[in-house]
Amino acid sequence: MTTTKPSTKKPSAQVEASQKALRVKRANEARRAQPAWLSRESLSPPREDQTPLTPERVNAAHRSQGPPRLLDRHEVCAIAGVSYPTLWARMRAGTFPRSRVAGGKSMWLSTEIEAWMSALPVRVLKGDGE
Repeated sequence: MTTTKPSTKKPSAQVEASQKALRVKRANEARRAQPAWLSRESLSPPREDQTPLTPERVNAAHRSQGPPRLLDRHEVCAIAGVSYPTLWARMRAGTFPRSRVAGGKSMWLSTEIEAWMSALPVRVLKGDGE
């Protein structure tokens, strides 16, 4: 009695389709531009020769880049690093920008979130001057 091994090779049509899907995914990722606040350079502390950004400069910079983006609650929670109930409590307390209603959903303007982030206090480190 002879047993045959099942073939582990994929038919060529499946291989081509999966390779095409991978190429399309990589092309979409390359085309998707990241916002300035997500880039690693924008998160690094300013150099000594740079002046810190004021809200006026932040707003002027965004006017030149086009209209502000609308962010959903998942993006805002990820940016703020808190849960949605905490975000809700901060909005009610007045310490976080209020959401807008767009299409029946809560949305935030990216410019308001960036202004909130730039207004956050800077952590005091050991060795800093009093």
